[in-house]
Amino acid sequence: MAAKEGFFGGLPDDVFNNVAVYLQGVAGGGTAASAPALSALVSLAKSEHAAAVSTKEVRLIDAVFKAIDIQKDVEALTVAPSSGLPAALATFQAKLDGLAIFWSGK
Repeated sequence: MAAKEGFFGGLPDDVFNNVAVYLQGVAGGGTAASAPALSALVSLAKSEHAAAVSTKEVRLIDAVFKAIDIQKDVEALTVAPSSGLPAALATFQAKLDGLAIFWSGK
């Protein structure tokens, strides 16, 4: 996977890369979690695009804590039992959707 260019989006590169690599791995795994992982990957792209085109000024501390939360969520997903992973990914997707709303100010 190519790195983000020009600091595109709102998440720090390392957090973005960790999330994207994890979700791509799960999405391509052919398991019950594949579809929710793909949906979360789409939400990740939407949230990064929302951050890149946003004209809303957000408090830096809020953005930092959101990035920390996303990183913690991915770490929790990596150890989630496979039976609960689809539901956990759906919850994670909702958090990414919320991140897009945060950046766009809607």
